[in-house]
Order: sequence, then C-alpha cells, then structure tokens
Amino acid sequence: MRNLCLALFLLLYTAARPVHPLKICVCDAKYVSQQFTLKFKFFWDDLEATLEKQTGRDLSLNLPSPENDRLVAAFVRKNFDLKINTTPIQLRHLHTEINDVMLVMEFAGDGFQPADQYTLDLTNQILLDVFPDQYNLTRFDFFGNGNLETMRFEQSERRLIKTIQR
Repeated sequence: MRNLCLALFLLLYTAARPVHPLKICVCDAKYVSQQFTLKFKFFWDDLEATLEKQTGRDLSLNLPSPENDRLVAAFVRKNFDLKINTTPIQLRHLHTEINDVMLVMEFAGDGFQPADQYTLDLTNQILLDVFPDQYNLTRFDFFGNGNLETMRFEQSERRLIKTIQR
C-alpha cells in the first residue's frame, strides 16, 4: 500500500510539472503607434528554477505577483542589453501574463528613435549560462511590413551586431 501511494504521488507530481525538451526565449520587438515594445516569452518553469537558485527562495512564477514581476524584470534587464544606432534602450516593464506554460512579459523600449536604418547591437544572455541547449530568438519589426529581422543566440553567440534598412 505504501509503494502504491508513493507511485501515485510521483505520477501526480510529474504530471503537474510541464515537461518540455526545448529551451528557448523569444523576444518580439515592434515599433507600432509611436511606441517601441519588447515582448519576452519564456517557459516559466525554466526561469523559476534559475531564479530559485539565484535567490535561494521558493518561487511560483506561474502565479503573477509584483515581487515576481520585479525579479523577472531585473533578470531580463541584466541579461538583455540593446543599443539601437548607439543609443541604449531602457526596458520599462508594462505587464506580465501566464499563457499555459509560458510566462509573457512586455516592456516599453525607452530611448528608441524611429529611422530609415537601424544598427542593432544586442547582447542576449538569457538563460544561456544555465541550460547548455538554450537558445534565444529576437525578432524585430521596425517598419510594420511583416518583414521580421531575426537575431539568434546560442552558447557561442552572446553579442550580435546587425544593420537593418527600410
């Protein structure tokens, strides 16, 4: 009976935890209606495990709270550094939501100036030091024409520079 209870507990515990082999963070950066926004999408359990190790506290990132927002926003700011045409872009947190297994955070990119050409200097180290198979995508839509420019970061790429022209 004891073994049956243990097996049932383990089955329920593993069923409650999302399992995903893919380690990824996607950032969609858009300039629309006079505002530059950046929307980050993470698997909340990957980010939660990382922040628990860093802070030494038990967290529940699947339950949004002001403290969780502060921790995750600080983590993003520390690991994501964007300069556009040599101007540093400051990330200002707008909101957070949970979408199934994804944590979605939206930021305003303060300091952005519209132009016909952009030189992007991006350092994106989000979770690259934690997961050897992690990769990060940043997709830019500056001109609203649906033509996305993508920058991909893996273990060897931490900083990329790219020029985008209308």
